[in-house]
Amino acid sequence: MVASLFAIASTLSPANAQSRRPAAAQETNTASASLYAVNAASLATAMTYCMKVHGPLRVGSRGEACFREARNLLASYGLKTHAARIEQACHEPAQFNTCITPQIGRLVMELNAHLDERRP
Repeated sequence: MVASLFAIASTLSPANAQSRRPAAAQETNTASASLYAVNAASLATAMTYCMKVHGPLRVGSRGEACFREARNLLASYGLKTHAARIEQACHEPAQFNTCITPQIGRLVMELNAHLDERRP
């Protein structure tokens, strides 16, 4: 019984499902994953930067104002271009996580430097 449940569960696993998807669907997921990772890392960078410099992101605080400005900066920063570069560099699904980590790290360092440059 346990072996049967394990066999059924293993056929439903995301890894197994991804291997059965057409190549175009896998590429779309990689693009989505790249864009999602870039956006998430960028927002997290803006949040942590503003909290480090100005304290908690409370309504009406300098931290909140900093984060609002940082979000506006991110809107025009070309994050889709960064995601597209990552997608080109990290096109092999089996190596995606290993490949994307340093790419995201460089983006975070670049954003921190850019936020520091804009700091009054």
